[in-house]
Amino acid sequence: MSIGLYMTKLKLMFFVNGSQGSAAGIRAQMLAQRFPTEWEIQFQYRPIKKWQGILPFIKAALHFKPDIIYVVDTAYTGVLAAYFTQKLLKCKLVVDSGDVAFELAKSVGTYSKTQLALINWVERTAIQRADCFIVRGSYHKELLEAQGSKRVEFIPDGIDIKEVEEVNSSALREKLGLTDNLVVGLIGTMAWSERHQMCYGWDIVEALGLLPNYPVKALLVGDGEGRKILENRAKELGILDRVVFTGQLPYKELPQYLCAMDVCVSTQSNDLVGMVRTTGKLPLYLAYGKYVIATDVGEAKRVLPDVGYLLPYKGVRDNEHPARLAKHLQELLNEPHYLKVNTKAKQVAKDNFDYEILAARLKSYLSDL
Repeated sequence: MSIGLYMTKLKLMFFVNGSQGSAAGIRAQMLAQRFPTEWEIQFQYRPIKKWQGILPFIKAALHFKPDIIYVVDTAYTGVLAAYFTQKLLKCKLVVDSGDVAFELAKSVGTYSKTQLALINWVERTAIQRADCFIVRGSYHKELLEAQGSKRVEFIPDGIDIKEVEEVNSSALREKLGLTDNLVVGLIGTMAWSERHQMCYGWDIVEALGLLPNYPVKALLVGDGEGRKILENRAKELGILDRVVFTGQLPYKELPQYLCAMDVCVSTQSNDLVGMVRTTGKLPLYLAYGKYVIATDVGEAKRVLPDVGYLLPYKGVRDNEHPARLAKHLQELLNEPHYLKVNTKAKQVAKDNFDYEILAARLKSYLSDL
């Protein structure tokens, strides 16, 4: 029997491979709160020690007896728990993934052969066992369908449009010494890749080093082991006074800093890892009406024309990329009218990434299982 025939009684349990405040947790909550009030919904969040979540996940599901288990991200805690629960309860299984986990793990270069084999098995199991596999990049859907997967649906990373509120950032720009400058920035975790010698923000720092006499400054919001490395690099280039590193900020303060940026940068690698992604930052930047410079990869390639700029990019780390970024920043200084995309960018965000639209689409998929 199709679940849709008794949708008012649907019981849905989320297995979230992350904490309640993680990106995975927020995605689950944003989608769930827009489902019919008749649905019974429960959440299970992964503990810090990942393996300790498997048994509690299974026990919670056996007690709740869901019609559907919805696993967010393909980490082993949620996938293994769902695998055993599906066998025991004969319930439907939906898996939601924003990455090609095995390819990402290989690219990171820090996992052993045994760990890589486990990651590969978990990801393949998730794809094969899922009654519906949700992906966040349109190319990911095409890829899996070409490989023979039967039920793959595209639900990109989203944004709660109603919660977006622009603020006057003039005082903050003055406080940070950004007044009368073109401010280029990003929000993200600066997790350093030793293998590729890069993290979020590396290209902005390098680009500013190529623009020594131009009124351009950087605003980098986030923290991680890469922050200190970028600070040292900025010092080497003689531009440390032109780069503001904020560190980790409370979520409620992000809008003010985002509004202080004129240009937001979204750099994804030109490999399978980058091709399948939306990333949560792209919808965020667009929802705030920002001009986005992105690499010509993933969902940015689909939605950015007319509201931003796409730069060609090769491989994981493209050493020529900062020069292309610097050149376009020069063009924006000469032609600042290109930055006036506020209304268009917001509409792109609403049409493509509004959680109201995404949740309605997902509700239909779940009801049809």
